[in-house]
Amino acid sequence: MNYSASTLKPFAVNYYSIEELEKTGLVKAFYTTNKISSWKYGNGNWQQNYAVLGSIPEISTSKMCTTFQTHTSVVRVMKEENEGEGILKPTAVKDYDGIITNRKNFLLCSFEADCVPVYFVDPVKKAIGLSHSGWKGTALLISKNTVEAMTKEFNTNPSDLIVAIGPCACEKCYEVGAELKESFEKNFDIDKIFLPKQNGKFNLDMKAAIEQTLIKAGVLQENIYSVNRCTIEASDLCSFRRTKSTVDHMLTAIMLS
Repeated sequence: MNYSASTLKPFAVNYYSIEELEKTGLVKAFYTTNKISSWKYGNGNWQQNYAVLGSIPEISTSKMCTTFQTHTSVVRVMKEENEGEGILKPTAVKDYDGIITNRKNFLLCSFEADCVPVYFVDPVKKAIGLSHSGWKGTALLISKNTVEAMTKEFNTNPSDLIVAIGPCACEKCYEVGAELKESFEKNFDIDKIFLPKQNGKFNLDMKAAIEQTLIKAGVLQENIYSVNRCTIEASDLCSFRRTKSTVDHMLTAIMLS
């Protein structure tokens, strides 16, 4: 898997840009630190935090939307009428973990604290996507569904896509039980993503599983990048496994400029 550098941008909201996506000149793509970590609708000072985020150049609080995140493989097209959903108003529907759009200056957002954010850029059709891929969504092929949704809605050619895998629990830290293997057996080379441990458990390589899914969906391997940062190991990122907090999340986001 290719590597994408992350560059820290100190601001009222500290965030890391994803360089391999931003070098296209088409998008702003980033993930925040744990300096501010309350982003979900109704959670703490979420509206105040989005107002701070909206002070970043080119970003407007009224032109954002979020995933709902119930660990599904459902992908939703976000249009003008969806601006502000999950931020200024509740989402119109529930149970979706992927969002796509071809609208400019419209920030797609999700929240992570060990799960995997997956960013999609179609530089030809000028469209983007963002998926929240926990182990359930990964097993249910949400990345494949995102590619297919972009193909259907925007006539995306999967081989044109540039995809970045954001910070998540890495394969050295993400310990799971053997019972999870059943969910992955049908669609994955499980010997390459379930790494056995001496205690009878496994380390799950989510990045490798997502890469397998993307390649099967037609994304070129040379167009798949990882920021290669572990949320459990990095003290400035949010990790449920490290802190046990159910309210602290990184905001992960992408926007067509």
